[in-house]
Amino acid sequence: MIANAVSKILGAIFKIPLTYIIGEEGMAVYNTAFSIYIMFLSFIISGLPFAVSKLVSEYSAKKQPSMVGYTVRLSNVILLLVGLAGSAVLYFGAEFFALALKEEKAVFAVKMIAPSVFFVAAGTAVRSYFQGVSNMIPTAVSQVIEAVIKLAAGYILAARLLGGGISAAAGGAVMGVTIGEAAATAVFLAVFVFSGKIPDRCRPEEKRIIHSELAAIALPLLFASVLSAMLSAVDTAVVRSGLLISEADADSARRIYGAYTGYALTLLHLPAGILATLGVSLLPVIAGGLASGNRVRASAAAVTAVRLTVIFAVPCMVIMLTMSKELLEILFGNSSSAYMLSMSAPCIVMICVSNILISVMQSVGKIMNTVAYSTIGMAIRLIMSAVLIRDIGIYGAVISANVSSLAVMLLCAAGTKKFMGLKFGIKETIIKPAFAGMAMYAVIYLAKEPICMKIPGIFPSAAAVCVLSAIVYVLSLALTGSEEIKHLILMRKSLKTIEKS
Repeated sequence: MIANAVSKILGAIFKIPLTYIIGEEGMAVYNTAFSIYIMFLSFIISGLPFAVSKLVSEYSAKKQPSMVGYTVRLSNVILLLVGLAGSAVLYFGAEFFALALKEEKAVFAVKMIAPSVFFVAAGTAVRSYFQGVSNMIPTAVSQVIEAVIKLAAGYILAARLLGGGISAAAGGAVMGVTIGEAAATAVFLAVFVFSGKIPDRCRPEEKRIIHSELAAIALPLLFASVLSAMLSAVDTAVVRSGLLISEADADSARRIYGAYTGYALTLLHLPAGILATLGVSLLPVIAGGLASGNRVRASAAAVTAVRLTVIFAVPCMVIMLTMSKELLEILFGNSSSAYMLSMSAPCIVMICVSNILISVMQSVGKIMNTVAYSTIGMAIRLIMSAVLIRDIGIYGAVISANVSSLAVMLLCAAGTKKFMGLKFGIKETIIKPAFAGMAMYAVIYLAKEPICMKIPGIFPSAAAVCVLSAIVYVLSLALTGSEEIKHLILMRKSLKTIEKS
């Protein structure tokens, strides 16, 4: 989670100078190309990474190393072939994909990011293996290396290609993503090669079991990802079409979309991206626990992960709700999307919790249920966006995102209670974090103006407000006797003991 936080922060930092170089119009082009890449990537590799991690954790728990090795080798061959084909299709079909999302300036950028599909696919099986055995160090190291290289390469290329226009500059920026992914894959493969050979000689009946189990997990997830990517692409098209109708001209619509996706959503998705690693680390604990018959361990891990997610997500929501203008000014020197970010802030908690609950349900095999919940949420979002954006512009997309995120979270909570019998405890999961969040909100509301008047400079004053409010939040949790705060204190003591030993 620490490495992911570093990489996500570096990713946000990457966009700060980038916005100065290519502006809101260029960010619209960049984000359109990146959304096409993510959509296409989900077609190519979705399903297998999760299946590999789940099977590796189960086979490891059952002491079956040859089945672990064969699972990794088989999935690696499949991903290499599919990734190569995917990159070729994306590169040669760049114009078709860009025009489908009504952004003709994104053609060059799509071509520049196309090789990333192959590089991601090439490292996915090995990454999933390490995650399946709960070794998160290779993932952590590769994430930081990828973020640093992406930042440097993307910034340099965007600046050098700016003379060729917005399309060329945005293409240079996304080329940094490709170079970063190549470096991350190289790290995974190097660590895997030097970590020692895993036996992969399985009996024919064991191979048949692996083929069957891989297909049973990967195919539903592939269907889910393809459906999600298609709906996401439709959502992008709906938002852009609505903005073209509600705004005066295409350039105005592009600037507003660029401000929303480039500024507001960049900050909004930062906490969710960091906390997503809880779901990754949760998978081997739940799958391995169930495989070895330890259901109590699996349930305890799920409940703890959800509560920790809420505890970390609530202060992020409060800060973005109350200090959106200051954050955007500090990071991007542009607060045009401040109200968009404030309105979107509740999504942080709902998205983070939904991601963890989806990981829990997928770990116990309820994959199609998560597909259904996500599809319902996206359908709500599409319908509301189509109706609202034409009348109230981009704020229609913000409102629809909040409503759909709430729907998905409630459906996932009901699903985990039904299928796993999990009892999160309203007091620990909702009431105590909500009380601490309200105390934090009150401190910011009362102290922000006096602190800003006494401390010159937007960054020092905003930092002081954030630190003060965070201290109040933690103290409020401690005063209410939050169990998860006690767990974190014990974790800190354990880490100190390990360091001494």
